[in-house]
Amino acid sequence: MNKIINEALFYKEWIYVKWITLLTIAILLSSKGYGVIWALNFKEKIQGGVEDYYWFNHGIYTENVNIFIMVFVVIILAITLFIGEKTSETQGFMASMPFTRKEILLNKWLVGVISLLISFAVTYIFLSLFYFLNIKGLDTTLNPYSDIIKWFFMNTFQYICVFTFMMLIQAVMGNSIVSSIVGGIILMVPLFIIMVAEELTGRYYGYTQYQFIILNKLKSWLNIYSYNFPQQSHIRVAVNEGYSDTATFAYYSNYKSKLLVLFVLTCLFLFLAYVAYSKRNIEYNLRLIVFKNLEPLFICGVAICSGLLAATIMDSYRLRDFGIWFIIFTIIGYFISKLLLKFLSSTK
Repeated sequence: MNKIINEALFYKEWIYVKWITLLTIAILLSSKGYGVIWALNFKEKIQGGVEDYYWFNHGIYTENVNIFIMVFVVIILAITLFIGEKTSETQGFMASMPFTRKEILLNKWLVGVISLLISFAVTYIFLSLFYFLNIKGLDTTLNPYSDIIKWFFMNTFQYICVFTFMMLIQAVMGNSIVSSIVGGIILMVPLFIIMVAEELTGRYYGYTQYQFIILNKLKSWLNIYSYNFPQQSHIRVAVNEGYSDTATFAYYSNYKSKLLVLFVLTCLFLFLAYVAYSKRNIEYNLRLIVFKNLEPLFICGVAICSGLLAATIMDSYRLRDFGIWFIIFTIIGYFISKLLLKFLSSTK
């Protein structure tokens, strides 16, 4: 382990990341801490109501804007770890230091992972204490402690995976801020393509139940950002003798399978980031795309996504019109990507 962790590098990176850790803790506590406290207060107001039975479950799995804020925090984390070495003032200094590329990259990754783990661990401890302090008012069968454990692992695995992907993009691109923005968009591209395909097939060929099921399955698996979005199930709960009502129970669908997917993707992204970071030329740190052979992929990606997005926004009800708008904005996207490569690249 000592061969991987370089104390000097680790301390250098941690100095810049520690404030992001505090920010992440504040966001998580304001989200999940507030969620369970609000659920408890709501339970006390509707004592005897059917939702009274699952109040802690609802508090844990409440969806709110902080889920999306966490994605931006991970993006900021990646930017912070890479922006220093990608400036013209420090690239030569880093090259002269007695550190291997492997040490530099792995220490950045470890610092980022530890920052996220600390943030989720603090929130996990808070939720656990809150759970046991209020256990007398809980039906532990309907609100199991395992809900907290599942929340912890699903979110840590997901955001570590997203962070590792951001590191991969940082390794193949030069500009730190643009790299993270592009990385955040790339993870949404598979979902966007499926949504466009769903819109087109539904608009011009009609829906079938089979198509609907298949497309929903694809969207749930291809959109990594939604892995920690809970599903809801409606079940009958006995409220009083001879009377029952419908309650909503939240849970993670395909929990173990999604954890496995996130783990495999994290390992793959880390390996690819290591390969790219080891082969990158430090003189090209200020270029938009560090590797020349990846520029055509960037151009095609920007062009095609521009065409699909614009054609969808134009909301053409005829397939021919959709194709025309797609071609026009694909060409525009092509020239925009060429301009981006020209003006956001520098070898100075």
